[in-house]
Amino acid sequence: MRRLETMTGGLLVLGLTLLAAMPASAATQHRYALVVGSNLGESDETPLRYAERDAARLGDVLVRLGGVQPQNMLLVRGGSPAAVQGVLVDLAGRIARQRRTQKNSTAMLLIYYSGHASAGAMHLNGERLSFDRLRSLVRKAGADVSVFIVDACRSGGLTRVKGAAPAEPFEIKVDDRLQSHGEAIITSSAQGEDAQESDRLRGGIFTHHLIGGLLGAADHSDDDRVTLAEAYRYAYGETLRTTSRTRFVQHPTYSLRLKGRQDVTLTRISAGAGLGRLHLRDAGDYLIIDEDRGDEVVAELAANARTDLLLARGRYLIRRRGKRAVAEARVTIAEGRRTVLAAEVMKQVPYGQTVRRGMQERNIWSVGAGATLAGPILNGLSNNVGGALGLQVDLEELALHFRVRYANAGGQNNDLTLTQDSYGVDLGAYKLFDIPAISLGLGLGVRIGGDAIQQQFETTGSAPQRRQWVWRAAPVARLEFTPWSTMAFTLDCGVDVHLARLADGADEAWQTPSAPFCGLSWSFYLP
Repeated sequence: MRRLETMTGGLLVLGLTLLAAMPASAATQHRYALVVGSNLGESDETPLRYAERDAARLGDVLVRLGGVQPQNMLLVRGGSPAAVQGVLVDLAGRIARQRRTQKNSTAMLLIYYSGHASAGAMHLNGERLSFDRLRSLVRKAGADVSVFIVDACRSGGLTRVKGAAPAEPFEIKVDDRLQSHGEAIITSSAQGEDAQESDRLRGGIFTHHLIGGLLGAADHSDDDRVTLAEAYRYAYGETLRTTSRTRFVQHPTYSLRLKGRQDVTLTRISAGAGLGRLHLRDAGDYLIIDEDRGDEVVAELAANARTDLLLARGRYLIRRRGKRAVAEARVTIAEGRRTVLAAEVMKQVPYGQTVRRGMQERNIWSVGAGATLAGPILNGLSNNVGGALGLQVDLEELALHFRVRYANAGGQNNDLTLTQDSYGVDLGAYKLFDIPAISLGLGLGVRIGGDAIQQQFETTGSAPQRRQWVWRAAPVARLEFTPWSTMAFTLDCGVDVHLARLADGADEAWQTPSAPFCGLSWSFYLP
């Protein structure tokens, strides 16, 4: 048995372009779309998160930029087989009325489904709608071009697998083609692959990149049009790049079995109808986040220099990611206006924050040096004053810090003068919460370590040197200030609890004296 693989939502737009493949002599083109999304399949199938959302987003692209009139784009979310069939009958009536009133017009009907499926049927809320039944209704609708797209999903982990149940794929037969131009069925992914979803992107990976391309990122010719070839090439490359960081790589594919096939315009990059234009002056990898809609990731794209992107009006956080650094800027998109964003006006994010805030997928290392001050663990001694060298790695959840230190203390009475040298090491783990607006991080942590202590005595009598190892552990409060992206200043304060053998009268015994401490350090991030 082979696996029927289907591309995520982006194939909907590929199907849309088939309408434009009709002869140029056609006086008027009308585009119709039925977009179906269902998160619930059969009772033994895990509910999906993004099938209905992907269908709605792509439907919006069709209306805003793809030439489908709002009244001709019908969206069914979480519906039953009866609801889907009812909408198809309604669309057939619209196409028939168009033909009666506009004799020289042409029609295209697009059917898109995102949800659970097998090779033979859609799975809609515990019921099945067979593909044969659906295709029969499509043929009866009488469109010049009909396009059928399946986006069948199943759930996985944080990166979710989308695909159909293992079964023989349905095929296009010659006699299935309509007399005028025909029927096309589009599937996704190479043989034996699955299409993938991302919880971070809240949708299908291919869909996400194709939408970004249709909004303008794929317009490599700078003619304010996105063609089929441009959109597919862009989405293909970005999907490979994104999925190369997951468990397996996804290779989008498509096959058009339609007469008169040619490269056609999918979308026109023209602001208006609630949209504005964002002009990215410099090439780079960008993340576009809509702050007015719950920090939704609108697009993740590899932009060329002078890329234009259409966005709904509102406030956006724009991130530009380099090999090491990430820069941010906030922009407001106004309807019908062009907003220019240059790389030099973007504020670079401190390297440590890029990891903790999930902007980078690799760990960040830094080295630092600082001064330390700690209270005495023996009565009569001065505070321990010293310095430290440290190595830190910032992970997404924690910062791990290794440190070596030296400290000196002293004391005296009428009989002797004591000098104490401490050579120590410790390992700490910290959880930091960043306040990006003021480049500040606040956190808590814990560190454990020990010191080799050497005491020397100056006295009129005999007092040999003493050496011992002292263990210590401490809760730590941390304040991190990063005025520049490559440098951080850190203040650590806490209370060390020691475990040491100390004099107790004439004998020595294990004791646990405590002492407060503070340390100020500055660190540099490694390339």
